Amino acid sequence: MHRITLWKRFQIPAESRAEPAHPVAPDPIEGILQYGQFTGTSIPVYHGAVNPLKVILAWGAFALFHSLTVSERYERWARGFLGDKRFRAYHRLLFTLYSAAATAAALLYVRSLPDAPLYRIEGVSRYAFHALQLCGAALLLWTPWDLKEFVGLRQWERYRKGEGQATGRNERLFTGKGYGLVRHPLYLGCSALLAFHPVQTRNSAATAAAVIAYFYIGTFFEERRLVRTFGEEYLEYQHRVPRFLPLPGP
Repeated sequence: MHRITLWKRFQIPAESRAEPAHPVAPDPIEGILQYGQFTGTSIPVYHGAVNPLKVILAWGAFALFHSLTVSERYERWARGFLGDKRFRAYHRLLFTLYSAAATAAALLYVRSLPDAPLYRIEGVSRYAFHALQLCGAALLLWTPWDLKEFVGLRQWERYRKGEGQATGRNERLFTGKGYGLVRHPLYLGCSALLAFHPVQTRNSAATAAAVIAYFYIGTFFEERRLVRTFGEEYLEYQHRVPRFLPLPGP
């Protein structure tokens, strides 16, 4: 009798042992909402009022800094400060380093802001979004560009080896492959990766919108320089190939 009483005392009721019909979302932990179930990651999202305008202003500050450091006026100043040889050797590499630092600073700031889910696409539509992202990635791979030249390593290597100035692949007008589809295939490819992510928070959507807008607006300033550099050859290219989207028209 005593043995049966002990068993009943420690026996867990059947309703307590039953599995819940739906998984329960984790509770907030020390002021943090875990949106891992929403985003598919363990990224914490902090309590507080969500303000996408702060995100846009952060990327606007980055855009201003980036635009100033690629301007011809800044390059003239840097050439006078460094000297012609050192400018050709180090300018692009230094630009890559402080651009990377500015990008990291903007990302860390945006990451620290309160955020909330915006949408999560499921089903067939999710596969369609991923397919469009794959098209963007394919466009990046189809676009020929010299990565070492782009970040400035090749220019530094030429200087270190005592080689003379050479025209890099990224300094010549190339109109084949991805550049035959649109005039700015790298921007379009990156924009597709950002725009068609099937899971977005409010801040990630604001980031995507700000970056894509900067890409597009930047093409107008970039093409002014390209016209001055390549002249009639680039003007003919502008009339033949669309700017940003593979649609008829300039």
